[in-house]
Amino acid sequence: MLWINQKRLSQNLPIVNYEKNLLLLILTVFLFSGCFSFSSLNPFSDSEEKEDLNKTAIKIPEEAPQWLKDEKEKDALFAIGVTKNVNIDKIKFYQQKALINAGHNLTRKIFIKTVLIYKAYLEKAPENKVFENDIKEAAKQVALKSLDLAKVKGFWENSNKKLFARIKVDTKIVAEQIQLNSKKLFKVDVKLYESILSNRAEAELIKKLEEKEEGFLDFF
Repeated sequence: MLWINQKRLSQNLPIVNYEKNLLLLILTVFLFSGCFSFSSLNPFSDSEEKEDLNKTAIKIPEEAPQWLKDEKEKDALFAIGVTKNVNIDKIKFYQQKALINAGHNLTRKIFIKTVLIYKAYLEKAPENKVFENDIKEAAKQVALKSLDLAKVKGFWENSNKKLFARIKVDTKIVAEQIQLNSKKLFKVDVKLYESILSNRAEAELIKKLEEKEEGFLDFF
């Protein structure tokens, strides 16, 4: 049984340092494997459904360590990834595969939450001229930058040769990215733009991001 926790990873090393090209690798996998042709594999799918019927939800074994089973991450959003049939002699390769899966799940979670947050703000200005595609593009940038700043929580392998990875990103970081990207999104509405950039708005964004919502499953 392999158990690599955050202490072994030198205090939650950033993903970009632990697997230097993880974000680039995830994008490359999507682009060159044709994954963008299938909404079920695309974290930026037009569908806002939280459940993906074409993939399998990740189930954490009962014998897993508590840090992997925890349903909440203090002041952070998290996601889990998994890969099967692990060969211990190529552990770096399988860690990378598990991280790619976790990165996909975290990106999708942040993207969906961000779209919903932007739409909620736009409801305050029914006369707004912001288009659906602009909202999704802004949410996409938020998700990618947040992934870039995410950290590895740890790895764990069970007796069935499944390797699990858990990653997280501070909700404050995500909230800041939501505010930053609102500059372009809401530039036509000064009042709305200012309301989402205030300190009070940041606190509200963090609270909204940390809300537990049914249906946000991690898939592989």
